[in-house]
Amino acid sequence: MRVDHLVEPDRVHRTVYTDQAIFDAEMEKIFERIWVYCGHESQVKAPGDYWAVTIGRQPMVMVRQKDGSIQVLHNRCPHRGVQLVGNQSGNTGSAFVCSYHAWSFHLDGSVRAIPLAKGYENTRLTRDNPDCIVKRAPRVDRYRGFVFASLSPHGPGVPEFL
Repeated sequence: MRVDHLVEPDRVHRTVYTDQAIFDAEMEKIFERIWVYCGHESQVKAPGDYWAVTIGRQPMVMVRQKDGSIQVLHNRCPHRGVQLVGNQSGNTGSAFVCSYHAWSFHLDGSVRAIPLAKGYENTRLTRDNPDCIVKRAPRVDRYRGFVFASLSPHGPGVPEFL
């Protein structure tokens, strides 16, 4: 999509701010590919502390792990898509629990428990199926305590990006 005819040195046409196709292109080509600032590591001090963010169009959650590292996960249960955390911040304890069917996930997104698992026998909904884990941001990095994540597995590192 070309928008150069909408941008002049001293003004920008209003459709740049209102056109859905332009918005979708910006999300896909910019915000879903670059490093996005998620927060500062001090916002998630203890294991289970989380901070909800949005990267592009994706609700995400930055969470402190038990080993002290920080992960950025999609804020969505892989079973039915319900957001795992509804608040901006808090502490989820040792697991995320989906409010819809009570599936639970370790802080790294791996499946902890599937309630009434017998009801899913002979389906793909099992603890060992990679489609059933909470998806992680492909890249997460820190720079001087600032946490960045990218939805793209490829691209420059944070120092080069900055």
